[in-house]
Amino acid sequence: MKPSIQNMRKLLNRRTMTLLAVCLLLLAAVAANVIMNRSEEKMADAATTAVSVSAPGAQGSFFDMYRSERDSVRTQELAYLDAIVAQGGDEATLSEAQKQKMTLVDCMESELNTENLIRAKGFEEVIVSMHNGSVNVIVDADALTDEQVAQILDIVLRQTGETAENIKVSTAQ
Repeated sequence: MKPSIQNMRKLLNRRTMTLLAVCLLLLAAVAANVIMNRSEEKMADAATTAVSVSAPGAQGSFFDMYRSERDSVRTQELAYLDAIVAQGGDEATLSEAQKQKMTLVDCMESELNTENLIRAKGFEEVIVSMHNGSVNVIVDADALTDEQVAQILDIVLRQTGETAENIKVSTAQ
């Protein structure tokens, strides 16, 4: 009987260590997500002053930089989630990691579709940033008319399913 009890303890220790490793990876992914959300919100709020202070014609660089940083962070988040899935673990942990990954992919697709539809309305540069329960839209314009804001808002409402009070439309000027 003693050998089987020892084997059970070893098995439980391995499972415990695996579960602990998966939890740590999940915690790292959550921390990266929180940091990214704070960073994107700060960038969105600072967009007006940052681009206004830059030289004329430099607005494109802000939009390019923002997209590049967003893509980099998203790639890192997906890698964290892939690592959690590859590590294995209990079904609940794997299911949660897959769910987070699908949510992130859906968010990326919604942002891209929304940006393209807003560009089709005549805005050369636009960034759509979705977070839990909020959407920020930054367009390259000196000012927006009520009609333009209504067009953008209509597109975002249809594409994201968010309510109007959770959508912020601003200019990068």
